[in-house]
Amino acid sequence: MLEIKNLTKKYGRKLILDDVSIKFPKGQVSCLLGLNGVGKSTTMKAIMRLIPVNQGKITIDGVRISAKNLDQLAYVPDTPIYNLGMNTVENLEYAALFYPNFNKAKARNLMEFLKLPKEKPLKDLSKGNLARFNIIVGLCQNASYLLLDEPFSGIDVFTREEFIHALKSEFLNDGQTVIITTHEIDELQNIADYVVLLEEGRVFQTFSKAGAQAEGLRIVDKMRQLYRPEPGVRSL
Repeated sequence: MLEIKNLTKKYGRKLILDDVSIKFPKGQVSCLLGLNGVGKSTTMKAIMRLIPVNQGKITIDGVRISAKNLDQLAYVPDTPIYNLGMNTVENLEYAALFYPNFNKAKARNLMEFLKLPKEKPLKDLSKGNLARFNIIVGLCQNASYLLLDEPFSGIDVFTREEFIHALKSEFLNDGQTVIITTHEIDELQNIADYVVLLEEGRVFQTFSKAGAQAEGLRIVDKMRQLYRPEPGVRSL
């Protein structure tokens, strides 16, 4: 299990995360939701040790995340981090050198499945194809935890459908835990098992899809219920 305990992060005097504690269920897809600026991407970067934090700790199975266990995490940011002048195949070869557990055969299968151009440099790919490439690199690291920061940002509905299919297919390893930040609430019903709502740098509410369904609610209905406990008080 990946667990965040009492995490606080400030940029200067601005408080971004305020004593945040979250347990991400193992082997499930968890979604971090909230408006811009509530700390979703900051949480992801803190998990990956890309930024220092003011207090708190982040652990995998009770062990603090460090250089020794960081390979259990794969992080896919919302912007490309690879060589834009190289084509997709060349970048995947580079990724295989950088990530010790990278599965090249799986990458080739995903290239075919997602119909990704092989010869074009990344700089000439559409945003949808760049998103496909990022997902391939993340899925093929064979990490226990896959972190996806705004994977739907700016991509078309067909790419989203392919992405969701990949997450719910044989391309996701058994027992793999996925953590997603997104604004695309409509997509959550098909992928999320567990939802964490952030507001003003704190955890506002958490719930499971199974729990919502037991109440006869879809995920978006449960969110409306939480944000609008009384008519006219709040709105998503």
